[in-house]
Amino acid sequence: MGMFDVSDETYREYSAKWKEMASEHVSEPVIACGPFRRGGAAAGFAISKAQLGGIAYAANALRGKKKAGGLPNQTFLVVTPTKVHAFKYGIKGRNYKLKDEVAVWDRAGLQVTTEPKMGLTMMTIESPAEGEKVTLAPGGVKDSPFTDDVINALKDGVTQPPADA
Repeated sequence: MGMFDVSDETYREYSAKWKEMASEHVSEPVIACGPFRRGGAAAGFAISKAQLGGIAYAANALRGKKKAGGLPNQTFLVVTPTKVHAFKYGIKGRNYKLKDEVAVWDRAGLQVTTEPKMGLTMMTIESPAEGEKVTLAPGGVKDSPFTDDVINALKDGVTQPPADA
């Protein structure tokens, strides 16, 4: 197992913790949940190493915010049978805490696509009815089973929590 891989034990532990945490903020059963972030981290790193200055760095950050539909840099997605909720979140040690809900979409009519990019699976959620489009990267430095669960639930139209939830 690589340095950034998630073990089965860690997956089970955090999956249960996060579903319990998320269930306190939504009124329906939690099907899948996980941390995501805006894209553009590699470009930001390259800009800082090339010392292109604050304007280039700010322009890259603005571009990332626009692609993420204005969502905060760290966004925790919660999938329920009828909705997708997006929350700000914070981390203290090994504990995650959901903060303000920053977006919610009806799952009916959502279009979800993925694209491999820089070793990650970028996910785009489009809501044509609301005229919104957000593109997010997994919360870590590589894909994880948590973000895969969210992507699969949305792409496959899953509407029920797994039996072991």
